[in-house]
Amino acid sequence: MESSKESASTPDFISDQVSESSYFFLNLSPSPERRFTVTCGGVEHCNPDYEIHRDRFEYYGMEYIASGICRLQIEDATYDLSAGSIFCYSPKSRVRIVNSGNKPLIKFFIDFDGPDVEQVIGDPFLKTSVPYRMPNLRTMHVIFDQMIEFGQQGGRGCQRILEQQLRLVSLLARFKAVDHSHFGSHSYDTYVRCLRHVEQNYVSIKSVNQLADECCLSAGHLSRLFSKFADESPWQMIIRLKMNLAGELLLRRSGMIKSVASRVGFDDAYHFSRLFKQYYGIAPKHFLESMRRPHS
Repeated sequence: MESSKESASTPDFISDQVSESSYFFLNLSPSPERRFTVTCGGVEHCNPDYEIHRDRFEYYGMEYIASGICRLQIEDATYDLSAGSIFCYSPKSRVRIVNSGNKPLIKFFIDFDGPDVEQVIGDPFLKTSVPYRMPNLRTMHVIFDQMIEFGQQGGRGCQRILEQQLRLVSLLARFKAVDHSHFGSHSYDTYVRCLRHVEQNYVSIKSVNQLADECCLSAGHLSRLFSKFADESPWQMIIRLKMNLAGELLLRRSGMIKSVASRVGFDDAYHFSRLFKQYYGIAPKHFLESMRRPHS
């Protein structure tokens, strides 16, 4: 029977070098017939001298650094990780994790096993042992907090829920994360600078050339950065942000189409309407009309 609570006898692989922790243990001896099993997980507030060294492990593991910094040695490679870093390891991996900063190291972990691990977790984690850096820490904190909450509740559907959340983490890493070898590089730092500029100024940006000028880059260099680190071009990102704001303004009935177009940076209401329809599949006029219809 699966247990969702902390065991009275804590497994040997749980470190005692933590000042605060929250765990769940579901099935530490999964049946070979089960295709995928989440065995346990938790969050640990690590002591300043925290160090763990394993030559092999019983399960696959995923760890996410929520705060602080640590040094990860996995096989023959060494990485300095900080908040937002995420990595996986297999039962045969040689793993060493050492707290290497003054700020408390807080990390989540989820352990799992079964022949379908590669299908559930997939790329990028099992392709190489390189850590990744997630761009949105708040989102990751929420997902891992939820996994611990569901794991501690246990019961019907718990394994399925945790499996789907791990699939979500894998998808986020595939499309949003940055390979740790790129993190801290000049090209990645330049991309982040441009990304922040877009997020803060997209309303006033009217072209890729304008964005490139404001970021002190050529348009070609800017496009190459987004091609390398993003899943959309600079202009696609700008339009997405503009249209999201426009949809929100229309939904709140914050002005007519022409005024909304102006508020998201379009001088030509017709051009705005054409892009709005391309993005949403419906013209802003019809969007407004649908909002005004009485609901039965």
